Amino acid sequence: MRQLVVIFYFFLMALTGSLAKGHDEPHGKEMIYVGTFSERGSLGIYVFEMDRQHMRFDLVQTIMTKTGPSYVDASPDRKFLFSANRGGVDGRKGGSVSSFRVDRNTGKLSEVNTISSYGESPCYVSVHPSGKYIFVTHYKSGNFVVFPVNNQGEIGNPTASIQLEGKGTVMPRQASPHPHSAVPSKDGKFLYVSDLGQDKILIYLFNESTGTVTPADQPFIRTIPGAGPRHFVINPEGDLAFSSEEISSSISSYKVDKENGGLQLVQRLPAIPPAFFGENTSADIHWAHGGRVVYISNRGYDGIGIFKVKSNGRIKNIGYMPAVGRRPRSFMVDPQNKFMLVGNRDSDEINIFLIGKDGKLTDSSAYLLVPSPVSFKYVVLK
Repeated sequence: MRQLVVIFYFFLMALTGSLAKGHDEPHGKEMIYVGTFSERGSLGIYVFEMDRQHMRFDLVQTIMTKTGPSYVDASPDRKFLFSANRGGVDGRKGGSVSSFRVDRNTGKLSEVNTISSYGESPCYVSVHPSGKYIFVTHYKSGNFVVFPVNNQGEIGNPTASIQLEGKGTVMPRQASPHPHSAVPSKDGKFLYVSDLGQDKILIYLFNESTGTVTPADQPFIRTIPGAGPRHFVINPEGDLAFSSEEISSSISSYKVDKENGGLQLVQRLPAIPPAFFGENTSADIHWAHGGRVVYISNRGYDGIGIFKVKSNGRIKNIGYMPAVGRRPRSFMVDPQNKFMLVGNRDSDEINIFLIGKDGKLTDSSAYLLVPSPVSFKYVVLK
């Protein structure tokens, strides 16, 4: 498997030294974990070691599974990686969730345990800031589940399973709830669940002692009809948040009340170029440069929208970048703000772009060959 090594042929970076060692380089081995759908020859979770000095990715391991480990996230202490799997345990109906121990020297994974996710089509997993819980959303069955995690990384039986109820206006897409992500607040006191089916971002109080959730004082914020909120990110300060709206192909910014978890809409803008008139669904959303720039991926237009963020939460489009491949489902921003990995699911490749100081993107012409890439997690081994 080590033959599947793709070098950064970043001639531009070789000239500029944008990925060369510097004073801001992480002090530790840099790993990137890629979750995939089990289709077109995908083997499971792909583990890459990134050599920033020599500008290359080396494939060091593949966790071979046919369960579709599509979404991955890591514990805050970088000891464990979790995956939400479309396939069930031992072939049983429903999805599953897995825990893996991260080897501190090599970054390789070893399975701790895999259990039922208690729902169908799990599409997102996130980790509480304490590392003691994970949150899994289920697109098809319309529920989200809270699982405890012990000190050995073992996932326990659920402490909460919330079945959502309701529908939206776009049929049949919104005929039932479709929670697509569950994101904890920076302090872990609140949980934001984006329900594509109901056009709502639900807000919950999270009890770290019991692992249970209750509706917050503001239990939800409703989007425009037919928006379909999908992914949700919070800036480093925790006072602004951004939502990708799948069906309407739009991006929204919110003010976050850090005391009660409430959200207030600041602005909503199209996520695609005004000259594009084809079918499109927006997908992933992330920030860079300390939250001063936000990106959103689009499938159909097949490109990344780039937005500058003001301190009051207002956003302004500053450009678009074609994804080069087809159907960019998810992407990852280098924490050093040097490059972006874009997972083009339908063309079986991860395309690599350079990030400028202004947040704009430049195509590096480099890519990694990975079948059906869906999600990324960057981990520094210290």
